[in-house]
Amino acid sequence: MKKVKILCLALAAPFLAHATDVEDRFGTWTEIGISKEVTKTFDVGLNTELRAQEDARWSLGASLDYKPIKYLKLGASYSFMYRYKPENRREHYRDDIMDDDHWDGYNVRDSYWSPRHRASLDVTGTVKLWKWLRVSLRERYQFTRNSPMDVNDTKYRYNKILNSDGEFQGYELKNGYPEVEVDEREDKNSNVLRSRLKLEVDKKGVDLSPFVSCEVHNNLNIGNKMVLEKVRNSAGLEYKVSKKHKITLAYILTCDIHDDEGALERIHGRTHAFNIGYDFKF
Repeated sequence: MKKVKILCLALAAPFLAHATDVEDRFGTWTEIGISKEVTKTFDVGLNTELRAQEDARWSLGASLDYKPIKYLKLGASYSFMYRYKPENRREHYRDDIMDDDHWDGYNVRDSYWSPRHRASLDVTGTVKLWKWLRVSLRERYQFTRNSPMDVNDTKYRYNKILNSDGEFQGYELKNGYPEVEVDEREDKNSNVLRSRLKLEVDKKGVDLSPFVSCEVHNNLNIGNKMVLEKVRNSAGLEYKVSKKHKITLAYILTCDIHDDEGALERIHGRTHAFNIGYDFKF
């Protein structure tokens, strides 16, 4: 029953998000991949990606693919990623004052680039229907390690300025501020199971292949259960320029999910991305 609920939420995510107060983000994801067919069943590849958005990300990776039979592919990959975290301002309020004027200042966390290491193992099963529709299901286990680093937090605290009649005139910075604190961020690991269903038109003699896909991300770090944390839907076109060259254009909608059971409010953020990809095969 839970799997059915997850599937329904994944397919309905683009529409349900309209009914909730969600944050929309926009970006362009650019990918370049190079692969080499070592044997008829074994491929190796290199790839790089740049996600140009508010929390930008760059990555460089390598992959191995093995196809023991026609309908099954096994894969392993590693990526080094650099993710940008923009400056974040957080308002500060004094807990010991309960009137309407209890604002005390704010904290500013500096922007920074965070290094990550990611490894994954995946299994992909593929069938072809009616000689033109390719259907694939990919199950991917993904391990990510966030490296430790120091991040600066700057505190700004203010005193009220009152005139002789006790009327509010403004604020002045307190002595000793701004104050800089170093937040020592420890390394953090995450384990995620990604399940993707993809439908692709693959007709002999036709170089243009439309496709759609839906992928759910389940977090394995929370207790002894899987927790849905992300749904990614995509639609696009693959164009085979030649036997060695392929270009992909797609729209990708990623919905971030709250860990709350059975409510439309589970969707709390969306990323709209225009994806451009180029693949070269030796």
